[in-house]
Amino acid sequence: MNKITQFFSLVLIAVIAIAGFLYFGGQQDIEGLKKSIAPAASLYPETKSISEKLNFINDQSESLNLSEISQGKWVLMYFGYTSCPDVCPIDLSKINLSFQMMENKDKLQVVFISVDPARDIGRLDQFAGSFNSSFLGLTAHNHELETISKSLGVYHQVVEAQKLAQSDHNSHGDNDTDSHGNQEAGSHEHYNIDHTTSFLLFSPDLKLTALLTSPHEPKPIAEALDQIIETLR
Repeated sequence: MNKITQFFSLVLIAVIAIAGFLYFGGQQDIEGLKKSIAPAASLYPETKSISEKLNFINDQSESLNLSEISQGKWVLMYFGYTSCPDVCPIDLSKINLSFQMMENKDKLQVVFISVDPARDIGRLDQFAGSFNSSFLGLTAHNHELETISKSLGVYHQVVEAQKLAQSDHNSHGDNDTDSHGNQEAGSHEHYNIDHTTSFLLFSPDLKLTALLTSPHEPKPIAEALDQIIETLR
């Protein structure tokens, strides 16, 4: 074996060794991360890129993609509605407590997504901001909410008994909807909505990365979010 061949052989061995170290070291980091953040959070087996479907509207009914407000930060997303009698305020308060405890909060954007655009457009940022001034509120037209929900594996629907009451009310001719199929604000104002209460975490490139499920305890959530951000940066 001449010196040139020997040199390239050593280079190849070094490259393979480095690649193996990075791969297996990375795998160990991920496995260690999964264990350390459980049960507060769980990583998705494969990060899911659906940024092209994350199209929302703001309080001015202006269309925008989530990337326009995330600005390269991680995004913690919560689905709810502003007239939610209990669960949403409790969960958003816990998110705020977690946020305040985080070391990496400057790298995280919390976004509240309303599943009730008919009543909530115009109240989104005020509601989200009442828990923390940095929290933002968005929603989407009903047909787009359905697409987003299916893509993310979350759900929402009007409580069945109240849905029947709405249907009965509609049969009397008071079925006011806008051009997007949303109920006009002011019609059928008294109803509650069942919805997913998990928190969804997106990476800076808006890949669905982790799910935080109940019970939501602020300190474990803060620690889990910090670990994810530090490990997967």
